[in-house]
Amino acid sequence: MDSKIVDLQGQPRADVPVAPPDIWFAHVDIRLGRIEFMVSRLEWQIWLIVCGCAGLLVLEIVNALAGRTQ
Repeated sequence: MDSKIVDLQGQPRADVPVAPPDIWFAHVDIRLGRIEFMVSRLEWQIWLIVCGCAGLLVLEIVNALAGRTQ
């Protein structure tokens, strides 16, 4: 056998329990991430509505200045 190979004895590893504050902070982080996602999506929707209304207003102004009426 090669001298670099070591025979390891398999021993069960005792998992360290997660501290309750860590779990609580993880839940808070997940919820805040969802809230931030919803707020950013709402912000984009509001900007789309504002830009659409501004575009319609510009078209109406151009129509009024051109003297066309419907």
